[in-house]
Amino acid sequence: MTPRYGWLCAFVAFALAGSASAQAVADPVQAPAVAPPAATPPGADQTPDMKLMRSVSSRLTLAVSIDGQGPYDFLIDTGSDRTVISRELATALKLAPGPVVHMQESTGEDLVQTVHIPQLQVGTRTLADIDAPAVAAADLGAAGMLGVDALRDLHIVMDFKTMRLSSSPSHWEPDSPGTIVVRGKNRLGALILVDAEIRGIPVLVVVDSGAELTVGNSALLRLLLGRPADANAIGQGAVTGVTGRVVPVSLEYIPTAHIGGLEIHDMTLGFADLPVFERFGLSRQPAILLGMDVMSHCRKVSVDIHRREATFELN
Repeated sequence: MTPRYGWLCAFVAFALAGSASAQAVADPVQAPAVAPPAATPPGADQTPDMKLMRSVSSRLTLAVSIDGQGPYDFLIDTGSDRTVISRELATALKLAPGPVVHMQESTGEDLVQTVHIPQLQVGTRTLADIDAPAVAAADLGAAGMLGVDALRDLHIVMDFKTMRLSSSPSHWEPDSPGTIVVRGKNRLGALILVDAEIRGIPVLVVVDSGAELTVGNSALLRLLLGRPADANAIGQGAVTGVTGRVVPVSLEYIPTAHIGGLEIHDMTLGFADLPVFERFGLSRQPAILLGMDVMSHCRKVSVDIHRREATFELN
């Protein structure tokens, strides 16, 4: 199964945990995965850590109804302010065409035809009169993808132990042993996590639930390895946007990274100057998009856009 990379940034409003679809092919080097970490005894002065060992694809969906029909499986994209639908589903539902819009995603910008969704319901939240960009289901990887317009007031929980995605109204989640809470700051409508470093280098992090591959920019690569991308990389991959545009990705081995109180070991990190870094004003500062290759090896990850925080449960 071809792994996918998600970053639809159609006039991005928020970037904690997500984006619209694209593909990331990481051959010949597999994206590493996380062995279950040992429980940290309460009160122990110990940094929780994850060791990446294997490649895992984790695409969790929410049930969505459109005009009372469905449910349909939609991915989540809290990196986009707009909900996206597959052209195939739009055709089946006979949705009327909307305006053509500029859609910015990980690999660039394209003019995309929208369709008009009179009513969309996810959980108890109902949205009306949505002009959603329509893209091929093969590129999207699902019937659709929910943006911040549908998720901004919800508390999203990605449970990787049960492989379930759930939503509820925004709320505070009590701290518990083995759980790390990470908060961020807004930058041009995006939530950027600032408490992170790789080999002593401060790194700005966008947590991206739509990405299977974690990708850094050239500013980080130059500080880490003292050379540009593609030279002596351990492998090559590619990021394919929802409109089919492909951007090459160089793969590098990163022994250790820290995000808040989370320590990550043996990570394969892709490097490419994706247009999304420029969109967030991160092209000149060391930055990464944190993907599912890391997150899916937590037991549970929750995202609350309204509260501007995410929690990572390790046990």
